[in-house]
Amino acid sequence: MVAVTSRRARLRRALIWSISAVVIAAVAAVTFHLLTGAPAAAWLRPVQERLPRYLVPPHSAADLLPVALTAVAAVSFLIGAGCRLAVRLRSRPPAPEEIEDRPPEGSASGRGALLQRASTWGLAFGLLLATGTLVYTDARSLETSQEEQSLDKYAQAVRQLGSEKIEVRLSAIHTLRRLAQDSQRDRVTTVDVMAAYVREHESMSTARPLGQPATDVQMALTVLGSVYDAPNAELGHGWVCSCDLARIRVPGADLSGLNLGTAVLTRANLRGAHLSGANLAHTDLSGTDLHGASLDGADLRNAILFMADLSEAGLNDADLSGVDLFEADLRNADLRSADLSGVDLFNADLRGADLRGVNLIGASLSGADLREADLRGAILRGADLKGTNLKGADLTGANLTRANLTGAKTDDETELPAGALGT
Repeated sequence: MVAVTSRRARLRRALIWSISAVVIAAVAAVTFHLLTGAPAAAWLRPVQERLPRYLVPPHSAADLLPVALTAVAAVSFLIGAGCRLAVRLRSRPPAPEEIEDRPPEGSASGRGALLQRASTWGLAFGLLLATGTLVYTDARSLETSQEEQSLDKYAQAVRQLGSEKIEVRLSAIHTLRRLAQDSQRDRVTTVDVMAAYVREHESMSTARPLGQPATDVQMALTVLGSVYDAPNAELGHGWVCSCDLARIRVPGADLSGLNLGTAVLTRANLRGAHLSGANLAHTDLSGTDLHGASLDGADLRNAILFMADLSEAGLNDADLSGVDLFEADLRNADLRSADLSGVDLFNADLRGADLRGVNLIGASLSGADLREADLRGAILRGADLKGTNLKGADLTGANLTRANLTGAKTDDETELPAGALGT
């Protein structure tokens, strides 16, 4: 009788191990198909249809973590369930004929406690991993949903930009602005779309009175100057606009206080534009028409104004340090108290310009035309004035220490500090 009972016990244990092996093999097969993306067998397809989307191949890089957590959680649950089953089987009261075959009480209780702990920890760990996976996948699902909504809004806004109704176009521009502000990833694309919109719209033909650009073009420019697409710590701003706005025609545009640092505005028409307080540092304004533009207090550090038209422009208190003004037109421009230190003004036209109190330390004015210019109180220490035309210019109180006045042209109306031509 004892032999029969022992045989039954062995069969029971073999059955348990066989079932466990089958379950583990099934879990391993499913995990293999999910991780490798191998073609699923016919029996596995119904299972895949009921699984969360992140568990079905092909997997993206973001899906690898939840897939791994799910696999580990499943193994932990299996281990915990197996240990729990073993504990229940061991806790079954033995038959009288089995008592002789049971191991000593001490070793049996030790193995039982170990199985109990393994069961508890396995189930707890599996539950923890499963919870973490659910939280992670919910967050991923929300993020994916938001991305899909953003893409839909972006596509719709781009389509609306081609509408003939200005109300629809304005709504599209506002939508693109919100998308750029909410998503750092979408800023570059939004800025490119807005820049293309401004470039391709002939605002002069639809201009409003007083030379102002169309409302939608003005709004697009405002978006470009308030949503930035490239980090640049050198300029002191978190983001700057490095968009391509070459040859745009927006006379009278209001760009006051906007951030257009590093933008390309070559040969643009900005006549009479309002740029007071704007950030134009490192901006390319070569050949740009800024006649009569208001640039008071603007930041133009290291900007390129090669052959630009700044005649009658207002540049009071503007920062023009390091600017390239080679052959620029600055006739009758207001440059009072502006910073022009180190500026290249070679062959620049400064006839009648107001340069009172301007900082021209180390500036290159070789060959510049300063006829009738007002340079009272200007700081010209170390400036190069070789061959400069100073006829009719007023330099009363100007600081010309170490300035090079070789070949400078003067006349009876030129006002120079005492002994200036002797330095």
